[in-house]
Amino acid sequence: MAEKDLLPLEGNTNEEAANEAVQSAQEATQTPDNEATPADAPESAEPELTSETPESESDTPVVPAAEEAVEEAASAPSSETESDEIPTETPSSSSSETGSEDESDDANDEEKEEHEDHTADYAEKETDELLAEAKRILNEVSIEQARVPMLAIKDVLMPRWEEERAGALERFIEEGGNAIDFHYEQPSREAFYQTFNEFKKRRSAWKADLANQMSVNLDLKKALLDEIKKLAESDDLPTGQTYNEFKRINDRWKDVGHVPNDEARDLYASYRFFVDRFYDNLRLSQELRDLDYKHNKEIKEGLIAEIQAISGKDWSAAIGKDLQRLHAAWKEVGPVALEDKETLWDQFREASNILHEKRRAKQDVAKAANDARLTQKEALVAELEALAAEGAGEHGNWQKMTEKAKSLREAMAKVGRTFGGPSDVLWDRFKKAEKAFFKERNTFYKGRKNAIKEALEAKYALVEQAEAMATRTDWAEASKDLKRLQAEWKKTGFVPRKDSDKAWNKFRAACNTFFDAMRNEQGEARATQKADRQKYEKTMNSRQTVEQARKELSQLENNMGFFTYADPKSPIVQDAMKKVEAARKNLEKAEAAHDALRKAQRDAAKQAEAAAAADAASAESSEEAEA
Repeated sequence: MAEKDLLPLEGNTNEEAANEAVQSAQEATQTPDNEATPADAPESAEPELTSETPESESDTPVVPAAEEAVEEAASAPSSETESDEIPTETPSSSSSETGSEDESDDANDEEKEEHEDHTADYAEKETDELLAEAKRILNEVSIEQARVPMLAIKDVLMPRWEEERAGALERFIEEGGNAIDFHYEQPSREAFYQTFNEFKKRRSAWKADLANQMSVNLDLKKALLDEIKKLAESDDLPTGQTYNEFKRINDRWKDVGHVPNDEARDLYASYRFFVDRFYDNLRLSQELRDLDYKHNKEIKEGLIAEIQAISGKDWSAAIGKDLQRLHAAWKEVGPVALEDKETLWDQFREASNILHEKRRAKQDVAKAANDARLTQKEALVAELEALAAEGAGEHGNWQKMTEKAKSLREAMAKVGRTFGGPSDVLWDRFKKAEKAFFKERNTFYKGRKNAIKEALEAKYALVEQAEAMATRTDWAEASKDLKRLQAEWKKTGFVPRKDSDKAWNKFRAACNTFFDAMRNEQGEARATQKADRQKYEKTMNSRQTVEQARKELSQLENNMGFFTYADPKSPIVQDAMKKVEAARKNLEKAEAAHDALRKAQRDAAKQAEAAAAADAASAESSEEAEA
């Protein structure tokens, strides 16, 4: 219900005209017959009735039951029109969970505001607290009053579950899974829907019972209509006895309850017509009118005391519901004397305004906090969008950027929950940027994985060729072929060390088998080849040592990027710098050892060449001497 509906300006209603009509009727009965004619007395027109709840008090002074008749005509529940859904901006889940086949968006303004109040109260609570609250509502709140808070809990929980599931799905896909195979259990969701489905079951049973009861109520109210008709059409003016009978019928009418909507309009219109006719006669009775005014004043004073009592409390959904109830009750009360009317209304309105001011203050605080969180989320979303547009290129960069993307998601969660249209837009932007980032990342690693697979297949193809050559005895040609295979091995591309070592060991074993056989066959050549092999292995081992030291240094230097904005004097930063320095010294040591080995090998080769040249010269001298 909008605030203007909660606070009608009663001083501008039609009650004043009604009271003046009563006063005129009183004066007409007190003046001599020759001073007033029947034409001077106000005539009571047939009231115009609609199915809408009136904004002001009735055109004629009526008892509470008469006003309620009009209220019931507008608000009587029906199994065909009653809503089980309060429309919100929160997206709903599948119809199998939410029961959308039983729900619609036909909530009235009062229910929407109550729903918003409950949502504001529930938004800051944890999921476990809301599950407990749902059970409490199911067990302690009447089924008629439980719908709005139960749906508010559902609308608060659904985005949490969807966000949680979306994050799990993205992580599943990120780890190489297929979305079709994704399965994610949410115990809290299942627990809630056990409670919610029980609520729907009870509400359906309540609706069925209500429909049966309304059918019975229709018969009872038709009987009461006949009784009120007899009183209204009586030629005698109302007396104390007939007024008491009228009150009894009104009280009984109020107690009977709702009737089906398709019968309500005509039934209540007829009842109201005869009530008005009875009051046309009642206006001529000063004593009964004063009694009615006194009765209505006592009721309104009780409502004022009740609203003043709750005006000192903090605003909540429950207070809002009480306020709506009190305003509805105020509308149902009949008129009071003109001298009491404005005073009573001012007291009631003042307490109501206090509560509305508290409601506005609470909404302002909630909105300010929400806007601050939205600003933080906007910055995080923009950062992720920039990250997604940047791209990484290499494996090391992708690792660092992935950690950054994960930290941004954690930061979004730490900011806290937000609400409203901008919140949904920001979350959609975040998910879109995150999806684009991980899609690009997955594309890179899929390509890298395929390249590794191809390189590994190429290595094992060379292994098969080397194993086939291991038994050959054409030493010269086979040696050339093996050296060609070794050259091709270097061009096969990157493979993780674990897989690369397995293939290399097989390849080297095949090569060693061949060269061992060749050395056994060739005698002295075997020793030379053994020396060459040892030389090669030393060179390879030395080179691998250098590469490993260089890789470790590169990794540590990359890790220093995490401390870009850290305090250089921090113990952690100092320790990291020491590790980098140690790795650098280790690399320099490995490179120096490798250079020394290569120099020694070159010197040995030169000495061997010089010895061979000396032997050749000695042989030529011997041949010349013999000649």
